[in-house]
Amino acid sequence: MMSKKITLFFIFLVFIFSIGCKKKNNPPEIPQVFGPTKVGVGAEAEYCAFATDPNGDSIRYHFSWDGEKKTTSYYKSGDTAKVTIIFEESKTYSLKVQAEDSKGAISDWSSPLTIEVVANQRPARPTLTGPASGLVNKNYAFTVQTTDPDNDSIRYKFVWGDGRETITDWVASGTPVVESISYADTGTYVIKAIAQDNKYAWSDTSLSIEFKVKKELSAGDIVFVFQAEDEIVSSPAITVYGGDTLIIFGDNGGNIYAIKASTGELKYKGNALISGEDFASSPVIGPDGVIYIGNSGGRIYAFNPNLTKKWVYPDSAQPGLGEITGTPVLSSDGSKLFVGSENDTLYCLSTANGEVLWKFKAIGSINGSCIMDDQGNIYFGESDSGYFYKLEPDNGNLIWEIYLGAPILGQGAIGNNLVYIAVAGKIYGISFDGQITYSASFTDTTTEVIGGPVIGWDGKVIVATDDGYIEVFEPNLTKIYSYQKNPSIKSTPCLAGTEEKVLYINNDAGYLYAINPFTPNGEEHFSVNLGSPFAKKLQAEFISSPVVGDNGIVYVANEEYLFAIIGHNRLPLANTPWPMFQHDPKHSGRAGGRK
Repeated sequence: MMSKKITLFFIFLVFIFSIGCKKKNNPPEIPQVFGPTKVGVGAEAEYCAFATDPNGDSIRYHFSWDGEKKTTSYYKSGDTAKVTIIFEESKTYSLKVQAEDSKGAISDWSSPLTIEVVANQRPARPTLTGPASGLVNKNYAFTVQTTDPDNDSIRYKFVWGDGRETITDWVASGTPVVESISYADTGTYVIKAIAQDNKYAWSDTSLSIEFKVKKELSAGDIVFVFQAEDEIVSSPAITVYGGDTLIIFGDNGGNIYAIKASTGELKYKGNALISGEDFASSPVIGPDGVIYIGNSGGRIYAFNPNLTKKWVYPDSAQPGLGEITGTPVLSSDGSKLFVGSENDTLYCLSTANGEVLWKFKAIGSINGSCIMDDQGNIYFGESDSGYFYKLEPDNGNLIWEIYLGAPILGQGAIGNNLVYIAVAGKIYGISFDGQITYSASFTDTTTEVIGGPVIGWDGKVIVATDDGYIEVFEPNLTKIYSYQKNPSIKSTPCLAGTEEKVLYINNDAGYLYAINPFTPNGEEHFSVNLGSPFAKKLQAEFISSPVVGDNGIVYVANEEYLFAIIGHNRLPLANTPWPMFQHDPKHSGRAGGRK
């Protein structure tokens, strides 16, 4: 009996001892809360809180504001909890937080965070641009841009289509942001972007880009897309400077760009003297690398290869010469520049300083480009009535003029000992002494030609018309083929290859075509849509003419985007008398000029 009492006594002592030794549960520390203090009505704002628990217990957080409450799941002691809160009214809110451990112990309330909620307009839907295809394990750049109606700062979230996301730093409204991505696996990744203003309102999601990742690129794949600040009607030229092959072009915002031909990276940028004077003309590149281009304000610019200004004529203190849309042409030694203007005048300037050496008054405005034969003589048409001229280069004396019956909107081409020029409904082959040797009508006898003819293999003449036809002629202008790529063509074709032959042309539907030109229906090697998702208009005037680089990549602009596309079998520019707009990638506009 005694032993039983002793046993019970010891059990009681152990129980009392265990109670006395049991650790007391303390509540978590008072949490800290942080997040934006100024947000827009309806914006999704993220708020954070964290605290530590003396016993190392897990913690959940109770966020409270204006009679509302939001409770999180449990977090490890010391980890940061996040909630998204939408404030529905324009007023001042006080947000506070309590921490509760997993045993139910609750901290005191945090110090309140005062939040001003204001009326706000969310950013416009962003524009996302970038390539449509690429290679595994190679970085590709994508550009996003939008504006905020309240001119708030903006940041962007890129959604890469494989679970990864990138949130950028804050930038000023309207500032383009570039982010790069690479993928380890082949497949199609749907890339999107969304903008958030500094009052934490999100825009609508951009149109997506379906980015196809391959082991190798093939014909028709887009290598890169460069976004300019404004629309591009300028045809790109190609030059080499500082060890880089560069693509040169202007835009309608008065900017001129030099981007790397391999990557689309911006290397140099220049601009017009006067805001709003666009570069609708295309550049010509001199033997010393100097770049010449005219603009809508009637000024002629000489840019050094790094796009710093060398000279401008006339300067900003003087009125312009009348709109210049045609591409200038240079003498073979690069000392003289010839360019026409809307004020009915063709100018000869010294390339050293822009001094006017002579000028010639035509019957009407000169909207097209000048070209030059291998003797240095200058040919151009006027756009009001239809006179075509030949001038001496040294003094501007008229050698001959000929009336062709309709305005001349584009430029000519020289080959087969003839000068070919197109007008509405017709093409002419004119001898160097000013006689019409051959002529032919187009399929549509009223259609205009905005670009100009090219001269290809075996002297065959090819021209694209405004009604969407591509017309192929023998040197004597006997028609061989006529086929249509609707809806309208305003550019000049570009020819590539020697044994295998390909013609590149773009139309107003936003398509670039690679065509076998000597097939009855213009058999396509490929076509690529450069209008969507890039284009802002359902149908725009696709005026820029394509150029092929030595790398077999085709460069052409549509709206404010410059595209680089893998050409058919990567064929280089054709070695023919006049294979592209203004003869060659430097736009020399000169028979026998550099290719």
